[in-house]
Amino acid sequence: MTSSHIPPLQLLRGFEAAARHLSFTRAAAELHITHGAISHQIRALEAQLRTKLFRRQGRQMVLTERGQVLVLQIRQGLRLLERAFEGTARRSRTDVLTVSLLPAFAARWLIPRIGSFQAKHPNLQLNLRTTTELANLESDGVDIAIRYGPGGWVGVQQEKLINESVFPVCSPQYRNGDHPRTLSELASADLLLNPHQPWEPWFNAAGADIREPSRGTSYTDAALLLEAAAEGHGIALARATLAADDIRSGRLVRLFDCAVPDEYAYFLVWRADSPKLKTIALFRDWILRQLESNEGVVLGRQTRSRPSNRSAADSPAPIKPRRGASKRIGAREAPA
Repeated sequence: MTSSHIPPLQLLRGFEAAARHLSFTRAAAELHITHGAISHQIRALEAQLRTKLFRRQGRQMVLTERGQVLVLQIRQGLRLLERAFEGTARRSRTDVLTVSLLPAFAARWLIPRIGSFQAKHPNLQLNLRTTTELANLESDGVDIAIRYGPGGWVGVQQEKLINESVFPVCSPQYRNGDHPRTLSELASADLLLNPHQPWEPWFNAAGADIREPSRGTSYTDAALLLEAAAEGHGIALARATLAADDIRSGRLVRLFDCAVPDEYAYFLVWRADSPKLKTIALFRDWILRQLESNEGVVLGRQTRSRPSNRSAADSPAPIKPRRGASKRIGAREAPA
């Protein structure tokens, strides 16, 4: 059997990384080599194959049709090589579980609870990777991911953890406790913004024809958004799961009864052929128990710091799930 026509492994790894990131710079950083080295590898591979693998589309780099086919074949081949050399060393590390998750979910939900998992499984090491990018379970070294999105990802096992809903929250001390009592008062308050969690769908569900606010401090991180609200900087549209602990402790109070169900939910995602299925099951069972004990804390009616005294015109209508209520990016995990 001859292998003279097979390119060197480093060329294949370089191309796979560049194709995954669609960036020579990020591929070089991942592989700890220079941008020039990645460029040289891609040129060498293209020369051997006598075809272009990348092309420019405006300011973006995209794969050619041949490149799209080749990267899938290379990933399959690399995975087969990894399995062939997993051996004893790989199997002995089933006590290490690498978890990919969004920064906001890590900071606002997982970290406050992780001690109970470590106490129950002291011999299991967790590696937490926080990112807004969609983890590749085949090539990123991730065993299990907590994703916030629509579900239905191809080629992986997945289980819905919890649905999500959104509602306004603020600090008890916001405006010295003089919180908005009506929707019109809310619309004129200091509304904190998140480009991935718009206000307009909530206003619509509450029965108010109020447009998306155009002014205000904007936060792309849901954890920072809630922290700003807890510090009294304004009113945030909060996800129930992320706000639960601060509502329970009194750092945040919920305003109004209207909660809009989100189209996205939290999912647990893993590979069906993972060598760590038993360890994954331990983490899965633990996180489900934690979510069950937390369910209903913030979704039920909450006693407010002041009576609402709303007029009929300003009272939110009963919540009805609206298609497209808070539609955000769907091809990857929603940003925190």
